[in-house]
Amino acid sequence: MSFDDLNSKSFLEELYRQAKGDMQTQVSMYDVGAAMGLVKAEAGSLAEGLMVEGLIELRTLSGGISITGEGLASLGISAPATPSKNDDQRFSDGPLLNAADREILQRLMNVMKTGVSELRGEYSQLEEIVIDLKTIEIQLLSPAPKLVVIRELLRSLHHSFQINANLKVTATLKPLIT
Repeated sequence: MSFDDLNSKSFLEELYRQAKGDMQTQVSMYDVGAAMGLVKAEAGSLAEGLMVEGLIELRTLSGGISITGEGLASLGISAPATPSKNDDQRFSDGPLLNAADREILQRLMNVMKTGVSELRGEYSQLEEIVIDLKTIEIQLLSPAPKLVVIRELLRSLHHSFQINANLKVTATLKPLIT
């Protein structure tokens, strides 16, 4: 095991300790590095490498990070199970979608696409819904999809499904847009 591997593992362990094992908790990469005796540049460089490997996730542009499920796995810790009910699911607080957010959004997209096939509204209303769904799909093609864009599109879709009286889809969207 190389020196860099030891530093990476130590960084992950310290992040895990400071976040108290919570994947949603955001910690400053510089605080994690400082606890290891690293200066800001060293901590940033080490964190950048771990982000590329998918072991940590950047939450804020000022250096807020969190550990990912892959990061936990590399430490030999299993990630907590995600809730199975849509009502219990929420997007993360970060500016970008993480892996868990993508999974939630993928399930949600399936519900909405099924909901579109059940609608009998005017063509212009249906077209608006389809365009919003396609815009979400385009956002997901980005290496860094923006959560604020996704939330606004989901608000628009919630409104459109509400107008067309699709209660199943509106109930599914409600907890994710607040």
